[in-house]
Amino acid sequence: MLNTMTHKLIKKELDSAKNASLAVGVVTPEGKFTDGQFNHDLNEGDIGDCIFEIGSTTKTFTSLLLAKLVQESKISLDEPISSYKPAYKNALSYDGKDITFRHLSTHSSRLPREDMKKLRKRIKENKQDKDNFYKHYTHEDLHQFFIDFDLKKEIGAKWGYSNIGIGLLGNVLAEIVGMTYEEAIKTHILHPLNMKDTFITGNEEQMKRYVQTYNKKGVMIPPIELPSIQGAGAFKSTLNDMLIYLQHQMGMKESSLKEAIELTHEIHGNSSKKTMQMGLGWFIEQKKWSSSPIIHHGGTTIGFHTYCGFLKEEQIGIVVFSTIQLTTTRIIKILLKVTGLVNEDIAESIYIEHLA
Repeated sequence: MLNTMTHKLIKKELDSAKNASLAVGVVTPEGKFTDGQFNHDLNEGDIGDCIFEIGSTTKTFTSLLLAKLVQESKISLDEPISSYKPAYKNALSYDGKDITFRHLSTHSSRLPREDMKKLRKRIKENKQDKDNFYKHYTHEDLHQFFIDFDLKKEIGAKWGYSNIGIGLLGNVLAEIVGMTYEEAIKTHILHPLNMKDTFITGNEEQMKRYVQTYNKKGVMIPPIELPSIQGAGAFKSTLNDMLIYLQHQMGMKESSLKEAIELTHEIHGNSSKKTMQMGLGWFIEQKKWSSSPIIHHGGTTIGFHTYCGFLKEEQIGIVVFSTIQLTTTRIIKILLKVTGLVNEDIAESIYIEHLA
């Protein structure tokens, strides 16, 4: 059950949005709990089986595949990416130093967040898909970016979030295992963890369970498409599947990925916040109200906002997704770190309740 404060936070979010949905999943040693409010009929389906976009939480799958290949001694964390992409040498090195797998996974490569020049061009050419702006950014566009880009920043010196960097990481790892990115994650990560409802391209039955999202004008937003940088944010999932994921992350379930999972929880770099460091893919953050760090990652697409995190020592895992629309003021406050990420306050309310 959710406490009164959590219900108030959920109501506040839903009241401020149009046609919005919001759902919560919690897992502890005592069991799983799901609850939510939706903008459309679920056809008597289980809340925990509704499909939503996890956005950048996908990056934790990408980094877990990296950790698995490291554990299998197929690659090294500090191996240069240019060993696999020699044509990208100028984009992946600076002042005698090379971008490595670790740099990409911890956002310390100094690569830009996006290829904004080409993205703007693609958006201008395809205005009908303004709510799916990566749809027309192709593998050739990504390839040309890394051919043309000349890195001019000191690698590893600062933290800087990079979708294009994680996108490259996912693509290189997929090439190493000889599969598409989605096949690689399903084969090496999802199947061993028994996550059967997590995918990029869903079947007809799965997409019937997809939560509908709407923009500020009330127009339905199409499912996300990220053909060239899938490793940065293309996966969809359910609360039930993501709670299984968190059970494995917290060691509540055994699998062949246990050592790789633990490697992703080790500190591999810093972030822009003094209280937060980087695992492989995961943020490791110390909060004043918790004696142990929260390991977490959020995800935002055009339609969805997702929170996924856990207190490993206390065995509390939480997933929250919502389809609210953000005001410009709120976006600025989030970027300036005046306020937390979407759904973060709801998750913190649940953590604090369980710690009490």
